[in-house]
Amino acid sequence: MHAPMQSHLKLAFRVLRHLKNSPGKGITFNKSSGMDLNIYVDSDWAKCKVTRKVVSGYSVFLGNSLANWKSKKESELAKYSAKAEYRALNLVTCEVKWIMKILNELNVKVSLPVIINYDNSSAIQIATNTVFHERTKHFEIELFFLREKVVAGIVKAVKVKSADNVADVFTKGLSMDDHNKFCRMLKLKEFRETFLKHMEIMLMLYS
Repeated sequence: MHAPMQSHLKLAFRVLRHLKNSPGKGITFNKSSGMDLNIYVDSDWAKCKVTRKVVSGYSVFLGNSLANWKSKKESELAKYSAKAEYRALNLVTCEVKWIMKILNELNVKVSLPVIINYDNSSAIQIATNTVFHERTKHFEIELFFLREKVVAGIVKAVKVKSADNVADVFTKGLSMDDHNKFCRMLKLKEFRETFLKHMEIMLMLYS
């Protein structure tokens, strides 16, 4: 806001066009037989063209419904992509611990380990490998935290294809087809059309 540029104006118009074309879009909560947590996480290294900071994002599904999501630009630079990818896993693991604490207070049992779907093989290997390498020693504290949760069976990182990683919608600029596909995976629906259809049915019944 203190240093607006033409690129910011273009982005604002893009957001407004999206809102105009989907004024009634919202999240749906579907009935599910289970209450297990399923996580998708993604990180885009040096995404911000101005600061070159990392943008991380995740989506948390409780059963079949989206329960929590976040997109965050990190406060400091990451010199290596491995560090950026691993930080995203660390971030979502902290979120999982917080959500599990709330669910335990509500007497909701969650199956362990909680599956964290990620499309980066190197980050998953670092999380499960107990050997420290030269490129990982500068963030050993984060390594110890996540590996502790993996060994305890609380979380488990699983490889997923980039095309199926719904968290990409929180970190990357996508094509219209990919954006719409991920919106469907997030259970986003246009309620305005549904409301109008119900109104038409009601008018037909009472006319």
